[in-house]
Amino acid sequence: MMQQPPRLRSLLLSSMLPRLVLLVAVLSIILFALSFHFIVKQTDQLQQQSVDGLEQDINYIVSDTTRQLADLAANDIIINSLVDFEQRDNYLPMFFRSLNLTQAKSVEFALFDFAGNRVIDKNWNAVIPESLSSAWRQQTLGSSNAYSSVSKYGVLISVPVLLRGVAEGALVMYVDSLQSLLAPYPRLTNQLVTDSSGHVLFSSEPSLIAPNSSFSDFDDSGYAIKKADWQNLTLYSVKPTITAYREAAWTGIVLLAMIVGFVFIILHMVSMTGTLAERTLSTLYNDIKNRLNSDDKTSLRLDSEVEAQELADIREAFDKLIWDLTEVSLSNEQFSNVLESMGDMLVVVDQDKQILLSNKRFDDFCHDQYGEKNGILKFIMQKLASSQSNELTHFSVSTGQERFVHWTKTSLADANGNIRGDIYVGSDETEQRSLESHVKVLTHAMDEATVSIIISDIKRVGQPIIYVNSAFEELTGYSREEIIGHNCRSMQGDETSKQTVDQIRKAIAVREPIETTLLNYKKDGSAFYNRLNLTPVKINGEVTHYIGFQQDVTQQRQTEQYLQDAREKAEESARLKSSFLASMSHEIRTPIHGISGVLQLMASSELTEEQKHYLSLAKFSIQGLLHIVNDILDFSKIEAGQLQIEENPFDILESLENLQSQYAIMCQEKGLALHFHFDLQGFHVVQGDDVRFRQILSNLLGNAVKFTDSGCIEVTTSIQQNADNSLKLLCSVKDTGIGIAQDKQSTIFDAFTQEDLSTTRKFGGTGLGLSISKQLCELMGGDIKLESVKGHGSTFSFTIMLEQADEALLKPAHHSSGVKREKGKKRKVLIVEDNDINQVIVKQHLNNHTTLSAKSGLEALEALNKMKVTFDVVLMDCQMPEMDGFEATKRIRNGEAGERYLNVPIIALTANAMKGDKERCVNAGMDDYLSKPFDAIDLIDKVEHWASIERNSEESAVH
Repeated sequence: MMQQPPRLRSLLLSSMLPRLVLLVAVLSIILFALSFHFIVKQTDQLQQQSVDGLEQDINYIVSDTTRQLADLAANDIIINSLVDFEQRDNYLPMFFRSLNLTQAKSVEFALFDFAGNRVIDKNWNAVIPESLSSAWRQQTLGSSNAYSSVSKYGVLISVPVLLRGVAEGALVMYVDSLQSLLAPYPRLTNQLVTDSSGHVLFSSEPSLIAPNSSFSDFDDSGYAIKKADWQNLTLYSVKPTITAYREAAWTGIVLLAMIVGFVFIILHMVSMTGTLAERTLSTLYNDIKNRLNSDDKTSLRLDSEVEAQELADIREAFDKLIWDLTEVSLSNEQFSNVLESMGDMLVVVDQDKQILLSNKRFDDFCHDQYGEKNGILKFIMQKLASSQSNELTHFSVSTGQERFVHWTKTSLADANGNIRGDIYVGSDETEQRSLESHVKVLTHAMDEATVSIIISDIKRVGQPIIYVNSAFEELTGYSREEIIGHNCRSMQGDETSKQTVDQIRKAIAVREPIETTLLNYKKDGSAFYNRLNLTPVKINGEVTHYIGFQQDVTQQRQTEQYLQDAREKAEESARLKSSFLASMSHEIRTPIHGISGVLQLMASSELTEEQKHYLSLAKFSIQGLLHIVNDILDFSKIEAGQLQIEENPFDILESLENLQSQYAIMCQEKGLALHFHFDLQGFHVVQGDDVRFRQILSNLLGNAVKFTDSGCIEVTTSIQQNADNSLKLLCSVKDTGIGIAQDKQSTIFDAFTQEDLSTTRKFGGTGLGLSISKQLCELMGGDIKLESVKGHGSTFSFTIMLEQADEALLKPAHHSSGVKREKGKKRKVLIVEDNDINQVIVKQHLNNHTTLSAKSGLEALEALNKMKVTFDVVLMDCQMPEMDGFEATKRIRNGEAGERYLNVPIIALTANAMKGDKERCVNAGMDDYLSKPFDAIDLIDKVEHWASIERNSEESAVH
């Protein structure tokens, strides 16, 4: 039968009582020892205080008595008594009887003169040894000093009676024993005073030790003695030892009573604690039992007493335990989920190498390998038998490639530190290996790049360089060791642009990229132009580094400088060429104008038929010459970039009809049929260059007529509207002429090129017409092409771009708003022309008007200022000596010819035909433009037009 376990109170008492007894015993011993030590120490301190008090009493008695005697010796009565021998007997005895300096019963006083004779005394019966008597006399009378002596003969104190600082006598006090002096004072212990021979001079307990006895005869057993030396005396404190023991015994009794009471209190407390613990635990047990057996998990109370805090804590801990057990169940599931979601492979084995646990990633890894799970694990354990980690190579069945896995082994220990198995964790580093290989390739590529690459850390102080490639070393001459950790400022010099450096610093400060070129210096000091491209590098959204790409562009800079010089030279050449062309245009057109003018004058005279025939031949030659000159000048202007395409509204239908009328006569003379076909889609008025359009079509028509002997010529023109509302004109000229061989068609549009020399000899021409037409088409946004068969004719087709225009924008001939024409009136015209022939021709053309000539701009200004007559029109040549027509016109408009000529019509007469000539005329203030050679009809028409216009001073019409 199982024995019933003891109660908690019995267990507590049986467990705590031996310990309590031991504790009380140890405590008692310690307390008794401490008490006894304290009592002994206190007794010793008390005796020391008694000895010190005795010493202080003796010192006080001797010093105080000596002081009082000295005060008496200084009294006038005492001093006078030594000199006033006659009267001293009257007052000195009374004074001595009143002396009382100590509490001793028998005190003797005496006054001695200088010779040592007693003058007067009080109770003086002392028998003083000769040695003591001689000692005080010598010290006091001889040396004028106070003297004191404590011995077995008694206490003697003497002080000198001084007169003028010299002892004239001595005042002496004598007490026959020290016992009488010290007896009145209270004592802490038994006190003794002995001399050097052990003779007792004073005893506070005469019954214990008699005065004048020998201290060596005293039995000191059972006494505690404390002594101290004072001058030639020895001071003692004597206390019975039994007194200290008695005090210790009483203290022990009190402590024992306290300990016994403390023991009883503790026993009672233990008993009560056991009872309370039994009741508390019983209550807790019943409560837990009821909660486990009940569906309601709320706390149950068996009594109405106030629950102890410990019971509440235990109940709370139990509730927490139940909750923790629930959470443990959940945690196991969560732990399993964590293992399954691990990025690494994990397997746990016991000491027998049997698998305890493995996650899904390890299982998947085993499925991707050849062999079974245990065999794969055995391979891993063998490789890690002698090391804690190792990288192993595995073969993947699914990918057919190697997998690199880093395995780590960790011991599995329980809570007591006992090894229960091993944990193997595998990290698949295949992708990392690939990434490392990729990084190595990138690093190698950067290092082997032909462009200098540099990387700096802008987060560190000084923004040091952390990487440079080999190209940087080759470019600058600095090695990696020399430049890494430093700044690129070492590559800058005095010639480096401070502005460019500041731009780089500002870009880095705001973390922006920058591309610039600056002058740097290599390690050997040689300068080079560095094309620098700095790009910020961001890590986690923050710019931490800058990567720079550097390139030596010194040769490029030199090439750019060479090209810049070449361009400036080319521009200068173009300017000179333009100036030459302008000069040549003027020089060629001026004599042609003279010839043409003379022929026009001859045509207006009476001529025979033969003369008219010769004149027509001359006019034809002049037209041919002018055509050649125009082609050459146009070609030169195109090459020099001086040909300008105008953008003005014109009636394209009218232009086509005029060309048809012009070439119909020529075709009729050769027996050719000329057909024009139009499909203008209603766009009769367009925006473009009418003159150049007619020039292109005239060149093609002229060639068609020239190279066609029979048959016909067809001209087809159409307009297409583009999506952007621009217009595309398509025009073709088809003839039945000699045609062009296939091998010559590729060069037919080249300058100065015809099919062959026989063509040139037979038909003439410069070979510039088609070249000019092609370039004009290109300038107008189009092109030209050829289709031809030798002997069967040719078809030239070209396109140009036009814009839509409003018909209202067309300017009627010789019409301007706000003008009034007056016809048939004789005008006054000033002709400013430096060429005499041209002056004659113009005057003859204007013989119906009054004319005056000037050969330069200066002469023109002078004539306008001095002539009283007012000129209606000024014909102004542009190129003249001294002052050209442009400058003269500006001065007229500025008022240098007077206010009446501020708005006089000025018509430019120029032999130039270069780009910007018309703009120069307009900017100078000229009203109209007439290019040489001109027809007499055009001249007369412009003069009459501008002379008939009435304009106020604020209107300036520019045609």
